[in-house]
Amino acid sequence: MTIYEIINRMLFAAAVGSVIGLERQLKGHPIGMRTNTLVCISSAAVMILSEMMMTNTFSVYGRVVDPRLAPQVITGIGFLGAGTIMHSDSNVKGLTTAASLWSVGCIGLVIGAGFYQLAAVVTALVFIVLLIMNYISNFFQRRVQHRNISLSIEPQLDIFLAVISHLKDCGVNIDRADAQIDTRGENKKATIDFSVRGIKQAQKIIKSLESVEGILNIKYNS
Repeated sequence: MTIYEIINRMLFAAAVGSVIGLERQLKGHPIGMRTNTLVCISSAAVMILSEMMMTNTFSVYGRVVDPRLAPQVITGIGFLGAGTIMHSDSNVKGLTTAASLWSVGCIGLVIGAGFYQLAAVVTALVFIVLLIMNYISNFFQRRVQHRNISLSIEPQLDIFLAVISHLKDCGVNIDRADAQIDTRGENKKATIDFSVRGIKQAQKIIKSLESVEGILNIKYNS
């Protein structure tokens, strides 16, 4: 396999992973652009490694390298990477770190098999994904990703309806399940949960809500 074919396969894997990851990130899922790209690149590298091991190693080294250890190493690295993932309420952190750790393990397998050109290409792509793609993903995240806002309101029907009316004037669509008011018993409460696209739109709506009476608390998931 030539270096040009390796580069073409890896670039295509990076493009596919980044496109799918961007779609996931814009919809607010924790596994975003960088994580998907790293996994796709590393998977492609392991597939290329398997192909090269089966076709090239005998002619180069005079022996066939046993490929059965590679899947076991990848599985072990996956368990190690899982230890870097942390859950906090609805937030998940450490996914990119886990994916990068898995990528490094895959690169180690490639180097151990003696395919240095493939290792160099994968290393360069992983570095670009971790460094440059961070700015790209943040760019889209700040401008396009949905932001969740939660309002706690005085449990009075007129105030509740006034806030909903204000949000509709701002272009926010409120679903019935996201707007609730309970005036029964001692624990009276009213909440409205909604999401808007982009940080600028979220900041604009939050600022406009400062002039609305009856809002007790505003929670903003940035």
